[in-house]
Amino acid sequence: EGPLLAGRLCHRCTLTDRLTVLLDDGTGRIHPPLAPLFDQLRNMQRPESGLAWLTNPQPRALLQDLAAGRHALTHEAFQQLPNWRTAAHLRDILMQCGVLPAVDRQLMLFERWLAGHLAAVADPEHTRVLHRFATWHQLRKLRAKADKGSLGNSPAREARQQLIQAGSFLTWLTGRGVLPEHCRQPDLDAWHSENHATRRPAKTFLSWCMKTGRMPALTIPVRSTRNPAPMGQHHRLAALRRLFTDETLPLRSRVAGSLILLYAQPVSRIVRLTIDDVLHDGDHTLLRLGEPPTPVPEPLAGLLRAYLTDRDNMTTAANPASRWLFPGRRAGQAMDPGSIRDLLQEIGVPAQPGRTAAIRQLVLQTPPPVVAQALGYHHTSTT
Repeated sequence: EGPLLAGRLCHRCTLTDRLTVLLDDGTGRIHPPLAPLFDQLRNMQRPESGLAWLTNPQPRALLQDLAAGRHALTHEAFQQLPNWRTAAHLRDILMQCGVLPAVDRQLMLFERWLAGHLAAVADPEHTRVLHRFATWHQLRKLRAKADKGSLGNSPAREARQQLIQAGSFLTWLTGRGVLPEHCRQPDLDAWHSENHATRRPAKTFLSWCMKTGRMPALTIPVRSTRNPAPMGQHHRLAALRRLFTDETLPLRSRVAGSLILLYAQPVSRIVRLTIDDVLHDGDHTLLRLGEPPTPVPEPLAGLLRAYLTDRDNMTTAANPASRWLFPGRRAGQAMDPGSIRDLLQEIGVPAQPGRTAAIRQLVLQTPPPVVAQALGYHHTSTT
C-alpha cells in the first residue's frame, strides 16, 4: 500500500514495524494497554506523517517509556513530564483512542501553567493570594465551562492574562508601600492611568479582592472601548461575492468568512460548530445556529457540502473522526478562534467589522427577536 521506501516496504508497513518495536513491553508483544494507540497510529490516513513524527527522539523515548512501564498511563504522570508539548500531543491521542479518560485539554494546560507560574512568584504573600484567586475563582469557572462542553482556548487564555495582571498589580502596589487591604481610590486610579493597556484583565482580580474583603470597596475606573469601524454594505456584498466565486481561496476560509458575513456569527461560535449542525432536508441544506435551523442558500450550500468532504487536519492520527466543522491540529480539538481570524485576515475579511455589518443589515430586513432566535443570539444582542 502506497509508495515503497528504500527497504521495499510501503509507508504503512514501515510505520507498523517501527511502532511494534517502540511499543514492545519487553515480551515481544505490544504493551496491551497501548494496543488502541498502536491501531490508531498505524491506521492514520497519511502514514508518512507518523513516520515524520517518529523521527523526533522525544516521542520515540516517551512511547518506549510508556510501553516499558517507566511512566504511568495517568494524567497525573503526564503532568510531570518535562517535554510538555510532546507529552500534551501524545496525551491528546491517548484520550482520542480511549487509553486515557477524556479530560478537557485546555483545562489541563492551564493547570500545568498555573503550577509553574505560582512557583515563580517571589513574594510568598502574593503567591498565597494568587493561589486563592486561581483556585476559588478561575478554576471554578473553567471547570464549570469544561463540564458543559469543550472549553476552548479563549477562556483559558483570558484566565492566564487575568492572573499575570493580578500579579503585576500586587507587585506595583507593593512598590508604593501599600498593602491591598489599605489600597485607596487614588492608588487604583494611578494603576489604571499607568497601565491602561492591561486594565481589563486586572479588573476581574480587583473585583474579586473587593468582593472577598481583601481590598476596600473602591470604584474601578471605566475602560473606554473603541470597536473597529463596521464594514460598509457594498464592501460586505463584494466580499461575499468573492468568497462564493473565487476558487483560488482556501475552501475552509471561504466557508468561515461566509458564516460571518451572511449570518453574523462570531468566530468563537463558528469554531464550536460540528458537522452534526449541518442538516440536509431533501435538496435543502440547513445550519443549526439557533432554533429553528437556518436555511443555507446557494452557492454557500454547495461550498458547505464540498467542505464537509474535504475538511483540513483530518489526515493524521490526531483527528481521523473529528466531528468539529473546523477541526484543529490537536486530537479532539477544534481550531482556535485566533487561527480562524488570521486565515480570514489573509484573504481580506476582517472578522469583527464583517460581523457588525452583517448583523446591522439583518435587523433592517427582519425583526431583531426573529434574527436572534434563528442565529442563536440573545434578543438584546440585536437591538
